[in-house]
Amino acid sequence: MKSLPFILAALLGLLAAGCSSPATANGPDAEVRPDDGQVADTPSDPGPEGGADAGREDLLCRPNLADFPVRPAVTEPATLPFLRVEGTDLVDDTGAPVALRGVNFGSWLQMEAWIAGIGVMRPEDLQAAMLQRAEEAGLADLLEDAQKSNLLAFLAETRSLPVLVAEWRAYMLAHATDAQLEAVLELWAWIEAQPWIFDEEGMWEWMTLRFGPTAAEELREAFADAWITEADVAGVAALGLNAIRVPFWYRALETDGLDPVAFRPEGWRHLDDVTRWARRHGVWIILDLHGAPGGQSAAEHAGLKDGGHLPDEPRCIERTARLWQAVASYFRDDPHVAAYDLLNEPMAVRSAAAFRAIHDPLYRAIRDVDDRHVVMAEDGYRSPSFLASPRELGWTNAMFSVHAYPTTEHSAEAYAEAMSAEIDRLEDDFDWPTRFDCPVLLGEFNAMGGDPWAPAAMDAAIAHLNARGVHWTVWTWKFASPDSTWGVWHPKAPARIDVKDATAEQIRRSFDGLASAGFEAYDAYAAALAARALDPVVPLSP
Repeated sequence: MKSLPFILAALLGLLAAGCSSPATANGPDAEVRPDDGQVADTPSDPGPEGGADAGREDLLCRPNLADFPVRPAVTEPATLPFLRVEGTDLVDDTGAPVALRGVNFGSWLQMEAWIAGIGVMRPEDLQAAMLQRAEEAGLADLLEDAQKSNLLAFLAETRSLPVLVAEWRAYMLAHATDAQLEAVLELWAWIEAQPWIFDEEGMWEWMTLRFGPTAAEELREAFADAWITEADVAGVAALGLNAIRVPFWYRALETDGLDPVAFRPEGWRHLDDVTRWARRHGVWIILDLHGAPGGQSAAEHAGLKDGGHLPDEPRCIERTARLWQAVASYFRDDPHVAAYDLLNEPMAVRSAAAFRAIHDPLYRAIRDVDDRHVVMAEDGYRSPSFLASPRELGWTNAMFSVHAYPTTEHSAEAYAEAMSAEIDRLEDDFDWPTRFDCPVLLGEFNAMGGDPWAPAAMDAAIAHLNARGVHWTVWTWKFASPDSTWGVWHPKAPARIDVKDATAEQIRRSFDGLASAGFEAYDAYAAALAARALDPVVPLSP
């Protein structure tokens, strides 16, 4: 059995790792659906139990029947050609091989508070405070028993964290003695008063609770307008990199809730902007659906308080397919879109049949309107036996992506060796190129360090990727803390953003301060990326 400190450490470790944590088995067996409240996109209940309303299952993946957005006329000339798949290579319109080498614009159109430094209490602070309060109140054993009650689901990440935490609360209330009950209520009153903003749904739910839906929406746009601007695209290009993976949440592009589901013009404007900036600065964009309707995983980086339902809900697959068709219709004539990345880390997939059932409708929906762009699927840390290759699916002009976050000793040599082993695994486990006869993108990876060795580790790992013909996009471009390879750019004056006690105007000013003018490069890391961008293009040889 695990001790309370172990469970809390694991819990907060997962919260801290966010999008970039490798995950184990995940699945669609959550029992509680999110309560989306009366306001589209912004559920009303705060705190870790805000999604616990099983009577609202009819809200899950309600269809979006609105007409597709139409892209405004593009006046900026294209500066790069369409890409296409030839065997295991990506090539341009002349047939010359191209290597995609770039970054992710994490926490922009898919909010991850840990990346942007939002929240007065960091996960490790919450861990310490929660444990201390439970011990001081004489509730440590009761809390530990509550966590043991769903420990397997917690460790396997088969259900989202807010759902599990709501069960801890229910367990403690049900099993508390009369003498403990008041202390249990006080402990949970404190927990629920903390901003539960580890997933994006929780972020805007919290803002709506505090300031109302109009102000919350204004803050949402203030953040998006500041976090990524044309200066960021120019900064990527200045390093000699040629690709930007843009993660986006489905609710960045469409609403949700009780009102008729509709497309959000604001989100489409942001995608339109970044592809226009890409034209001006000569880079390709990879559009990555990071959080799909219903959630392709239960992890908080899928954006939902109660995710992982996509595999079990045909209506979620249908809505996701229609969203991708809208995106493909919008961008079908743009050569600066390198690929459509169908689902980030689909960790709720439990079989090859489920993988097919989820992914093939998305591919077919895109191909109904766009047969020129590359389509990309991901492994989601699943065993190759849980996957289907583009060849097996009968797809054309398609490639595959994997993510890798190996745990290593703290040295550049150990990390480089671990990343080399990850690429070896493609040949050993995935049977590349026989079974997976297509290009491969290492879509997310990082040495995860603020240590002096981390830039050298990334340099060595990327050199190895280039030598073996693997395309790559590092995670991620901007990060709230200095001298960490989690980000290429860091704020000149790092400060966490208080969303618990600050006013809406104070939060807006803090969001404005996240613009790139207040950031600077992590020089050692940026230099390594710039050097590796110049490596020759070679064929894939995993």
